Amino acid sequence: MSAKPFKNSKGVNKPFRSPFSTPRKNSTENNVNIPELASHGTPFRVSISKRLLFQTPPTKKLHLSEEKCENQMDVEQDKELRQDQLESLKKQIQEKQELINKLKTILLYKKKNKAEDLETAIKKWTDACQNVLKDYQNDLQERNGQSASMAEILSTFGIKPDTVHFLITDDTFH
Repeated sequence: MSAKPFKNSKGVNKPFRSPFSTPRKNSTENNVNIPELASHGTPFRVSISKRLLFQTPPTKKLHLSEEKCENQMDVEQDKELRQDQLESLKKQIQEKQELINKLKTILLYKKKNKAEDLETAIKKWTDACQNVLKDYQNDLQERNGQSASMAEILSTFGIKPDTVHFLITDDTFH
C-alpha cells in the first residue's frame, strides 16, 4: 500500500491523527469527542478544545481618518521635539555643573590664599628682584669694568620696568 491515499479514496479528507498515543485523563469533560460526518460521509472526531483552539476570533476593521493620522504624526513630532529638548537640557545641566566646579575651585583658592598674604609675597619677591639686579650691575662693573645702566640690563633680560617698579627717568627703584 502506498503512503499517499488515492485522489477519491476514503482517507483523503480525514484529519491528521498523530501516530503517538497520548495519555488520556479520566475526566470526560476535556476529552469529549463528538462524531461528525464530513461531506463525503467519512466520520471523524474533533475534540472541543481543538475546535476552540483553531477558531479565529472576528477581526475588527480599523478605519483611520485623516485626523487620526495627523494626530499620530503630531505625536511622533512631539516625541522628536521632546528628545531634542531633553538633550539640550542635559547639555545645559553639564555646563552648569562645570561652572559650579570652577566657582568652587576659585572659592577654595580665595580661602587658601588671602589677599594680605599675597601682597606681602609680591612685595618680598619684588624687593628680591631689585636686589639681584643691583648686584648684577655692580658685578658687571667690578669684573669687566663696564658700566651698564639699569635700563640696559632690564632690556637685555626682557623685563618690563613696571614689573620691578623701576623709574627710567630717575634711574632708580621705588
